[in-house]
Amino acid sequence: MAIRRKWLYAVSAWTVFVIASVTSIVLYDTSERTLRSVLQIEKLPKSVNNVKCVVPLVMTDDLASCSFQVEPSDLVSTLAGWRFSGAKERGNSLDFASDPSDLTQFKVDYIYRADGDQFGPAGGHVIVVIDKDRRNALVDLYIE
Repeated sequence: MAIRRKWLYAVSAWTVFVIASVTSIVLYDTSERTLRSVLQIEKLPKSVNNVKCVVPLVMTDDLASCSFQVEPSDLVSTLAGWRFSGAKERGNSLDFASDPSDLTQFKVDYIYRADGDQFGPAGGHVIVVIDKDRRNALVDLYIE
């Protein structure tokens, strides 16, 4: 009888822990927080809006894709967290996302890439694509 009671307490405690963890993730993990984390910046510029993020649950890799709008004058401050190289690019913004569901689609004009030694021995990348007007952006993070 005592063993059953201990199992009941253990299962109850585990259930409470899981519910509390999921609740805290849902309440405190906002798209803006995810975007700041992916871009490695402390504060988003005030002009950043319409932030949408998709973070697939993957056990071995870090994946996140976010689309957002920003005033062209504030775009540079969103890129301050990584060492980026840039180049002209063409295509659809959703082609650059790990998981394009629910992200904003636009025609890409320019791409910024951060990769190489910034991600340690396993590798990875951060890609930011923007439109011609420099108002729409999509960022994709992959760390192995």
